[in-house]
Amino acid sequence: MKTDYYAWAARRCAQKEYSRAEMLAKLMEKGAAAAEARDCVDRLAAERYLDDARFAAAFVSDKVRFDHWGRVKIRYALHLKGVADDLTEEALAEIDETLYREQLAQYVAAKRRTVSAPTPYQANQKVARSAISRGYEPALVFEALKWEEGEE
Repeated sequence: MKTDYYAWAARRCAQKEYSRAEMLAKLMEKGAAAAEARDCVDRLAAERYLDDARFAAAFVSDKVRFDHWGRVKIRYALHLKGVADDLTEEALAEIDETLYREQLAQYVAAKRRTVSAPTPYQANQKVARSAISRGYEPALVFEALKWEEGEE
């Protein structure tokens, strides 16, 4: 394994969290052979520069707190980044349910103010599609819409 690939990857990992699959792809883009890249990633993981569980937890936390993504979108994004499903589910289980529902309610209320439609039904459909596209579960979205309308 070339030391320069390892040093480059270690510097990158010290600045930002990466999944194993992401770093493997980056090393191969940089020109490392597949075996060399795998050896480098294994060494980085052994030295705790890479940890998919830590990456998943940080990713979930950031996407919920800052980007206001729902669980569905986060789960899909982690799948695309090569994180194992069990690690994804563990990280998603750490989401504060109260905060999650409050963010959804705030999103629904804000979106409802900006949506224009001829009927309330059509406005609700637009708001629901928007919230679902952000990754919120449809059942929670429709629950939030009912709550926003004052229905119980």
